[in-house]
Amino acid sequence: MRSKIISAVAIVFTVLLVISISSCDHQAVPPQQVLTYDEANAIEEHYIETRYNILNDTLGFEDTREFWFSLDSLKKYIEYVEYEAKKQSLQNLGVRIYFGAYPPNSNYPDAGYSTVFIVPTAQSSPSPLKQGFVPIQPTNDNIEGLMPLNYGHGGQPPTGF
Repeated sequence: MRSKIISAVAIVFTVLLVISISSCDHQAVPPQQVLTYDEANAIEEHYIETRYNILNDTLGFEDTREFWFSLDSLKKYIEYVEYEAKKQSLQNLGVRIYFGAYPPNSNYPDAGYSTVFIVPTAQSSPSPLKQGFVPIQPTNDNIEGLMPLNYGHGGQPPTGF
């Protein structure tokens, strides 16, 4: 009888241990490329001083300089890229962010203003014919056939960091 009680207690303890371990929140570790708030602010200020004001003077209006994408949209886009890239056996995926500008008299949501769009990339191996004596590093090429992501919301007027 005593061994049955010990076995039951051990089973309950094991189940509780497994439940508590699996329900623990695992803290996400930020990537190495994160900036401090002060670093980000300094970079934005430098952009405003060295580029943004020149663009505004040239354009004759205050263009946007920041863009907002929801995390949900970004996650769905990453899911789409990973799914499509897997079908093509592509590896070492990334994204490239391009600056763009909508034509002034167009049906785009922010006609005449700047935008950014995100293009998926995959690492391609360099051609052995090009390598010669010095190895060429692989490059990250745009994945043709996968749709870029656009329509982030541009701040008008821009929101300072």
